[in-house]
Amino acid sequence: MGRNSLVKRCVMLSFSLLIFPVISLSQNGESKQQELRLHFDRAQEALNANRPDVAVNEFRAVLTLDPSNVEARANLGVIAFAGGDYAKADENFRQALKLQPSLWKAQALLGMCEKRLGKFGSAQTVLEKSFPHLQDPKLRTQAGMDLVELDYQSGDTARTVEVLHALEQLSPTDVDVQYAAYRIFSGLAEHAQDKIALINPDSARMHQIMAQHLVNEGDIPSAIAQYRKALVLDPSLSGAHFELGEAILQNSKSKPDIEQSQKEFEAALALNPHDSKSECWLGKIYVLKQDLKIAVEHYSRALALNPNDVDAHIGVAKVLAATGQPEGALGHLLESIQLDPLNEVAHFRLSAVYRQLGRTSDASRELVTFSEVQKQKKRIIASYQQMHEWPASSQVMDPDIPQ
Repeated sequence: MGRNSLVKRCVMLSFSLLIFPVISLSQNGESKQQELRLHFDRAQEALNANRPDVAVNEFRAVLTLDPSNVEARANLGVIAFAGGDYAKADENFRQALKLQPSLWKAQALLGMCEKRLGKFGSAQTVLEKSFPHLQDPKLRTQAGMDLVELDYQSGDTARTVEVLHALEQLSPTDVDVQYAAYRIFSGLAEHAQDKIALINPDSARMHQIMAQHLVNEGDIPSAIAQYRKALVLDPSLSGAHFELGEAILQNSKSKPDIEQSQKEFEAALALNPHDSKSECWLGKIYVLKQDLKIAVEHYSRALALNPNDVDAHIGVAKVLAATGQPEGALGHLLESIQLDPLNEVAHFRLSAVYRQLGRTSDASRELVTFSEVQKQKKRIIASYQQMHEWPASSQVMDPDIPQ
């Protein structure tokens, strides 16, 4: 980001700091107040014209007339911060906060200065104090990003995750926020993996981790071998039966593999009867076996365990539509899209159900949406294939959905 654009961004922050309290003044006091307002107006005009040097002179004139003016002091801090003079900004923010400690924006900017000056401990303390009080989305995001970095460096994982969650809610489409989440969670995962490797490199969990990596790299047969090694070491390993069942079906849908994957999902449910995902996958298996009655029983159990299971809603809808009950399918598909608006399968099946119901315009609209979402998903898959050198066959495809 260039210096001019940074100044313009901070102009918005600076003038959200300006406060003109209504004070009952004498004639002399009123004259002074008018002069102060004149300097503030000139400062604002200078900032709007991208002349921070002129604005600085106007704010200094305010301090000559009123040495305890919080607004002028805080704005001098903002301009210094925008210009990269963090020491001067730090000094001005500290003086402003002596006069008004609850000026949360100034506190946040002070914390950001401290971080850039290498005063990490004090920066973390100030940002933790101010962050919950910030209302300006841009300032809250930047302060939160600084706080995430400081919390993570200090080893405060719980606080790091808490702030990241707040930032993701505030700025769900901010690429930098999502990248921070990716880097931090990847780092935590790598750290945990390294510790497992040091503690017991031949443990069941280590083989499970290796299998997960192989799945991500598209080497499904090797992943299956690692899952089986893990389960030999620990037949009750949580998650392993489910993941192995998925991997088997991802590798092949031959009759023997369908039977084997079914055994794995049943084993997962024996260990955890509340495993909605395994119930859902059993529903898919019975659809492949063309036993729709048992399939819908498994999908229904999955929804009883987790009413927000999108795959289970889509599975029930598929069975209902196939058995001449499009009205019942419609509700499940609308619910699945409410839960996951970018689910291409849900949009495709909703289009088909609308057509069954004679709602041709709705069917056409959903088909267009399906096509747009599918294009986005293919771009994402292509990016991952390039990153991981995945073969195209490594992706799980719904046989009923056009590719």
